[in-house]
Amino acid sequence: MRSTHWNLIFAGSSLFYLFSLAYRPYPMDFLLKALPIFWLMLLVLRNATSNKYLLLLALAFSATGDIFLALPIKNSFELGLGAFLLAQVTYACNFWRFRHWQGWKLWALLAVGVFAVLMLWQLLPKLDAMRLPVLAYMLVICSMASMAVLANRHGYWLLIGATSFLVSDALLAWNLFIQPFPYSAYAVMLTYYAAQYCLVNGALKVAPMASEPAPHAAR
Repeated sequence: MRSTHWNLIFAGSSLFYLFSLAYRPYPMDFLLKALPIFWLMLLVLRNATSNKYLLLLALAFSATGDIFLALPIKNSFELGLGAFLLAQVTYACNFWRFRHWQGWKLWALLAVGVFAVLMLWQLLPKLDAMRLPVLAYMLVICSMASMAVLANRHGYWLLIGATSFLVSDALLAWNLFIQPFPYSAYAVMLTYYAAQYCLVNGALKVAPMASEPAPHAAR
């Protein structure tokens, strides 16, 4: 099956879950939530080269986080947060392998820093017992976004993916800790699925460059 078919299946399964949000909870909804990520794993298995296993690991942690967050169990949020923290660490380690400095990236890194400061400024007074876990996760996801910026070389897949992930998690945190807002689940999941799709496709594009000499050297 061609990559285009996998992409269409991913898009279809994502939209199907978004439409199903109006009917949650329903039996096995956690599997339907994670299904688009499983399709991305199949896409990686078919197309990835030198970074196949790190991508698969990041997606496996993500799917685990999706499932934990959807299950009606004790500490589901903490378990989901931990799984996504591991996913972000894995993504960051993968992108670090393909780092490549260009001057414009300084501004992108500064934007990530500004985002982190603004979010923490809003969140810290509201977190209470969740302060340390959320702080740890904020540090890790901003590290992932920074590594995505450094790895970006062709197109904007990684930049869009990292930005979408930051937006998705910011929306989730805002809804949970600051002020619930209408259609939050739709906004969070739409940006989340877009983030995973763009990160995976961006990683597939930078991976073949692993054999180039000194990809992280400054120009």
